[in-house]
Amino acid sequence: MDQLIDTIRAAIASGATNDQKAAGVLACRTIVAALDTEPGKPIALPGTPSASPPAGRPSLDQVLDMMIAKLTVVANEHDTNPAPALPPPNGLRVPVMRAALPRVAQRSASRPEAAPMARTTRKP
Repeated sequence: MDQLIDTIRAAIASGATNDQKAAGVLACRTIVAALDTEPGKPIALPGTPSASPPAGRPSLDQVLDMMIAKLTVVANEHDTNPAPALPPPNGLRVPVMRAALPRVAQRSASRPEAAPMARTTRKP
């Protein structure tokens, strides 16, 4: 708000240029628009186009159309200017191998081994 008032002060000062006066007029109109706006509603600034009634997110079809258009441009640029081939790598090339895991003896599922039971004898 202070910036708008400073712009108006510069516009009404003696020796103000036409650009300063035009900026002062726009600052005055902006303040009037802010004062005329009902609370909770957006400010309609002078010189800006008003928002269309369905002011919200674009539909899924619109988003897909925009993506297709952008990707088409990127693909056409790639076709006309292909990426240069990468130079061969310099330095030592060491093959990487997975470490061998130790084998674990697997027990047969058909004959599970049970722990031997200790025999106890009772005396009468």
